[in-house]
Amino acid sequence: MASPASANMNAVRETMDVLLEISRLLNTGLDMESLSICVRLCEQGINPEALSSVIKELRRASDSLKASEISTSQG
Repeated sequence: MASPASANMNAVRETMDVLLEISRLLNTGLDMESLSICVRLCEQGINPEALSSVIKELRRASDSLKASEISTSQG
């Protein structure tokens, strides 16, 4: 018989697996670690829409930096 703690861990793991699959279907680009962080932030009361906006902005900034690095290395 599984202990309540291990049953809870299995439920959490199963929930995260489902969330990761949904994330992949939606092409979010989030890995399990990033998704876990987002879930924990939402559980702490962070607005999910604001979190999404921040993630999008960080990706834009990262893409911009990568593009400028490529253009200066080819320059």
